Amino acid sequence: MSRIVPLRRVAPLALALAAAVALTAAAAPARAAVAPEAAPIIEKYVAWMGGWQELDSLRDLSLEGAVEVAGLKGTLSLRLRQDGRQRTEYDLKVIKGVDAVDGDDAWALNASGQVEDLGRAKVLNAQRSLDRAFNRHLRGGGVEVTRPADEDKDGRTWAVLRFTYPDGDQYDILVDAATGESAWSRDTTDGHVVWSHESDIREVDGHRFAFRQDTIAEQAIENQTVTWASVKANTGLGDDVFHRPGATAANKLVHLPAGVTATAWLPIELHLERFIYLKGKVDGVPTDILLDSGAGMTVLDTAMAKKLGRESKGAMPAQGVGGTTTAGLVEGITIEVGDLKLGPVVAATLDLGDIGGRLGRDMPVILGKEVFQDLIVDLDYPNQRIRFLDPATFTYDGAGHRLEVLPADDGHKLVKLAIEGLPEATVMLDTGQGNALTLFRRYTDDNNLLDGRRQSKAVGGGVGGSMEIVLARVAKVTIAGYEMLDIPTSFHRQDVGGAFDTAKLAGNLGAGILGRFRVVFDYPHDCLWLEPGKDFAAPQARDRTGLAPHPDGAALVIDYIAPGSPAEAAGWQKGERVTALDGRPVDANWWKQWAVWSRAAAGTTVKLTMADGSVRELTLADYY
Repeated sequence: MSRIVPLRRVAPLALALAAAVALTAAAAPARAAVAPEAAPIIEKYVAWMGGWQELDSLRDLSLEGAVEVAGLKGTLSLRLRQDGRQRTEYDLKVIKGVDAVDGDDAWALNASGQVEDLGRAKVLNAQRSLDRAFNRHLRGGGVEVTRPADEDKDGRTWAVLRFTYPDGDQYDILVDAATGESAWSRDTTDGHVVWSHESDIREVDGHRFAFRQDTIAEQAIENQTVTWASVKANTGLGDDVFHRPGATAANKLVHLPAGVTATAWLPIELHLERFIYLKGKVDGVPTDILLDSGAGMTVLDTAMAKKLGRESKGAMPAQGVGGTTTAGLVEGITIEVGDLKLGPVVAATLDLGDIGGRLGRDMPVILGKEVFQDLIVDLDYPNQRIRFLDPATFTYDGAGHRLEVLPADDGHKLVKLAIEGLPEATVMLDTGQGNALTLFRRYTDDNNLLDGRRQSKAVGGGVGGSMEIVLARVAKVTIAGYEMLDIPTSFHRQDVGGAFDTAKLAGNLGAGILGRFRVVFDYPHDCLWLEPGKDFAAPQARDRTGLAPHPDGAALVIDYIAPGSPAEAAGWQKGERVTALDGRPVDANWWKQWAVWSRAAAGTTVKLTMADGSVRELTLADYY
């Protein structure tokens, strides 16, 4: 299974800031280099907004209003200060949260009430939006200011002011060259384009403000409308508005029994030798639970939600590797694993039937980042066990190496590793990805990593659908000082707008590499501890058949035949049905036998019984 990002949370931070951004300005550092052709348009624009003198008086902004997104409606408030502080708070009834930047501290209150670090991308976007709100961008602060060709939009011709950041992101303001009026802006971040239309322009203390903003994203489900009821300038916002709340019982979501600092070791099942299944309860109902650090929030399969009598609300965007789909939301879910209790949480609801079908295992519940945020998660892959510990009393005393974790958006975490001697690259950390390592298209192309490699293909996917990926081997991966050799690697090639369509990160670190370690997830102290297991140096398993099956009753249906594989050479076809493996009928544990023989040594010959009773032989070989 590929990385699942079940919910891209409502993003009023950058979008709401843009509502104030496009039509406000204030004092800034000395003028930097601005293209000569852009300067007259800037002056027209500033004059229309109110003039430099009026705009230079702006020190802070306080905005209150309403937001509509993905079928949900609620309130939105925004606090901005010229010294770089901001706080955005939204309440959509079923989901609410806070994003804040307070000097060097940046934090968020997530949908379930946990306080977490604000991701690096969101911090950067907040800083840029504040620069725009207080005019540093118009004076060339941290950006290259140019005037590209005019554009037609909404039946009018506009001059374009373009602000290009060092990482290639761009922000455009469309301006009437004659009057300075602006109604449109365009934000291009990490290759993704969001348009904003500002309307209902009013004057507040000599400044022009848009009291309505309609945001149009690449995926319609992410569109939103912000309507401000109140806009106030220079109210004197105090520091306490932006401070991170302290840890309290109210925002602690995960609980151990009174007096207990660590659970007992609990058994886990590693389905397909990768995916972590726990036994537990959801709302008191016994169920299997998939543990996935890459899940942005806990997820209920729609069938499980129905079983629990939970009715979902809204239609929020859910971003996965295959693109963006929609998810509902339910409140007040409780989860139990051994003595551990978690909740009440807000959970996303998604139809996981197709993903579960491809894995050969139902996925009634995905337990996401919430448990990692509050506790130490000691995941001993080699011995197939797990325990949870109180971070207040935890001290690591093992022989493993420390690996720093960095905050990503929506509570996810990033780590660094080196590939074949290249400089360290930043990758997402994801126990829910079954592959050892996935490398993203732009990082791969920038470093010519597929040049000269023996390749094949496979089908991968997750939330949002499936897609074809390239398979190859990476000679060496170095992580936390440990070297791992000959790593089967998935190269994500499609530009589909999913979770892996990014230039900001190199890839995704999955269970194939993590599974060689006892991994202590110590998010409260911003690190992992990695202890190699006894089979750490053993060759990485890889498929030598070229067949990708899924179970269907008492048979396995072939979904895909890898190019250049033994299966392709033997003439296998998509849709063929296998009823026995080396004479053993297909049953609920088929994957264990499949995992053994499909990864056996090159030259091994296996026999497969077909639905018509015929027996076919397949000789295994390395094909990538």
